[in-house]
Amino acid sequence: MTATDGAQTLPTDGLPKMSRRSKVLQTVGYFIGLAILGWCVQVALSEGDWSRVRDPKNVLLVCGVVAASIASIILNGVLFRLTLEPVRPRTSLRGQPRTPSLPSFFPLIGVNWVCTLANFAPLRMGMIARITYHMRVDQLRFSEIVPWFALDLMTFLLPIGGVLGATLITRSFGWLWGALAIGLTALLCYVLWWMSRHHWIPQRFRETARITGDARSLLICVPLRCIDLAFNGLRTILAAKMLGIELDLADGFALACAGLLASLGPLGRLGFREAGFALFAQLLIARGFDSGIDAAFVQLSIIDSAGEAIAALLGGIPLSIWMTRRMLKGAARAPTLLS
Repeated sequence: MTATDGAQTLPTDGLPKMSRRSKVLQTVGYFIGLAILGWCVQVALSEGDWSRVRDPKNVLLVCGVVAASIASIILNGVLFRLTLEPVRPRTSLRGQPRTPSLPSFFPLIGVNWVCTLANFAPLRMGMIARITYHMRVDQLRFSEIVPWFALDLMTFLLPIGGVLGATLITRSFGWLWGALAIGLTALLCYVLWWMSRHHWIPQRFRETARITGDARSLLICVPLRCIDLAFNGLRTILAAKMLGIELDLADGFALACAGLLASLGPLGRLGFREAGFALFAQLLIARGFDSGIDAAFVQLSIIDSAGEAIAALLGGIPLSIWMTRRMLKGAARAPTLLS
């Protein structure tokens, strides 16, 4: 469930529900994703060379892949907290503390960890769990959550656009690539800020536009998001080293960005991310499909995704108990959630 699927309603308990059509679509999409993942695994096992992966010398690389994923999960939790600032400031217009107050960083890191794990489940369970938690525990209204997630998404997409643009212009990592990535990201941020301030935006979207174009949030969060993308790129580069694939750093960062974009699909991330990653690698590195798809790229996509899955499992399972307890307590308090 996303804020833009157009198939949500707000019933009397204030929590958004998915329509039957959306549930059917998401379920069908999940099984399609499983089929795609099965194809990726079949290609990787039958055509790929796993001898280097099984080499005991690669233990440090495996740990590095998982550690980079953990760092990304934690940083994403921090970013979720920072992007909440323009949605619900800590003080009211009269300078008084807000009630309820903003959640601290650690709970949002925990929620993000659990929801990262839940993203591997059907029906966009990660999004459903995240929205339910924040409405019940943090007493956020759905009308606040939509622009909050929109701002977080913008801080996610803008640097990805900069990285992909720089990589397509110059395929070699260096000062020119860095300057292009920074320059394109800054330009996209300026365009978003400029658009958010113009009166031609329809009245009902102006509050969301104000929040997504919040200059302070963009200045703080976009550089942090670049660090997050660097962790994802590091995971891809380390996974490539395990397979003996020599990746230019620019290509590694671009592949990581492509995988992240593929995971945003409306039908879920499982299967679609792995296939999107492998197909983009084929286009970016092999420059086409004249000889089919290289099994090494499929292997790389699976190892990259597995690193995130292992990291999500390590923290997501124990933290899910904590998160469930907090949600049950929030439901017992039965706050007023309707906007």
